[in-house]
Amino acid sequence: DPATLALYPLRTRPLAVGLLAASATGAWPLANVLGLLGVTIGLAHGAPGVVVAVIAVLLQVLFCIVLARFVTTALAGLLRSRRGKDFAALLILPVFALYEAFAQVVPRLTAEGKLTTASFAGVGGWLRWVPPGLAPRAIQDASDGHPGTALLRLALLAAVIVVLGWLWIRFLGRALVTADTSTQSSTVHRAALPFARRGLRGTVAARFWLYQRREPGSLIYWGLIAVIMVAASVSTIRTPSYLGALLGSAGFGAAFIGVFHANSIGMTGPAFGVEAMALTGRRALRGYFSGQNVALGIIAVPLLTAISFGLAAVAGHPADGFLGMAVDLAGIGAGLALSNIFTVALPYPAEKRAGNPTPRAADGYMGHAIAGVFGSLFGVAVAVTPVVLAAVLTRHDPAAARIPLLLVCAAGYGLVLAWAGVRVAALAAAPALPELYQIAVRSKL
Repeated sequence: DPATLALYPLRTRPLAVGLLAASATGAWPLANVLGLLGVTIGLAHGAPGVVVAVIAVLLQVLFCIVLARFVTTALAGLLRSRRGKDFAALLILPVFALYEAFAQVVPRLTAEGKLTTASFAGVGGWLRWVPPGLAPRAIQDASDGHPGTALLRLALLAAVIVVLGWLWIRFLGRALVTADTSTQSSTVHRAALPFARRGLRGTVAARFWLYQRREPGSLIYWGLIAVIMVAASVSTIRTPSYLGALLGSAGFGAAFIGVFHANSIGMTGPAFGVEAMALTGRRALRGYFSGQNVALGIIAVPLLTAISFGLAAVAGHPADGFLGMAVDLAGIGAGLALSNIFTVALPYPAEKRAGNPTPRAADGYMGHAIAGVFGSLFGVAVAVTPVVLAAVLTRHDPAAARIPLLLVCAAGYGLVLAWAGVRVAALAAAPALPELYQIAVRSKL
């Protein structure tokens, strides 16, 4: 971040040279150079090919370094702001989605013979003209006896590096003379919190609702739930067994609502001490846990319903989205109930580590987190089994009668489960409130 160097008496040129030298120093640049030098054995042939290979490797590493400095400097101001940090945190979602798509789709297509080496035959034709492809193509040209073409490709790569370096230096110079406004306080609007007039339950719901929208970790959790639902069904949603994939994805989504919120007191951290002062009995604790459930349910119900209908449409049976919705409603109630119970039964301090926006269990408490994960997955699976059986066994009944009845019964069943979870959690938390506060105060968020 160039802002950390703004107070030093450095002009732009020596600062740029110093940053470039610092980026080229250390184990990682050396590892890249040594690794890429493998082209001198695997790709280069003859003296011209080896000479061009060495030059190409150095240009390739320099391209990576300049590109990294350009991106870091250009985004430094954005990443210091809260919105920028939210954006950076959400970048994990497409990476996770791509990984799941490859893990689910690629093996199936390969086994069916739809994905072979011939499928990638045309990729090399355009990859050779992007900057990372210019260097190996230049080595190939030099090895084949075309040194002029090889030098032309290296010159083109060097021109790209010069352009990136020029843009980076301009961004660097601008960052040194521009006032940093990313840490200024935002305007406070005089408006009542939503639900706050509804007593303790409404106040807790308002607090959780705001943090679901503003906390990067919460946004990541909801995005991961959506990705997990799609990943759980992507390999079979277009097959005759699509219904099992549709209902299974609904159960997985609901289960991970419980997984991600099974330690709400530990995730709140030392701020729970302020909330604990208002939790004077079981009734207040019931309001506390039910307020959380209200805020989470407002997001969970439409999100899981929309994904279920989307998967049903992809399967070619959009009406079966109502069956997925029924499992969603029951599973959400079960997931919220288990999250309340595990919050009290298996609490643990959480901590955030540098570079990771999502909190994790503190050292020595990983067993608590794992128990919460498997407990939520198994518990929701058991809880939604009656709804899954009802959806499957009544498939041949008239839809106009069975779908409304199934949705009403599933919604009522989910509400009963959530209500039971709130009462059990409040009953267990009442005598253990001091211990829960001690857990929360040890969190490092």
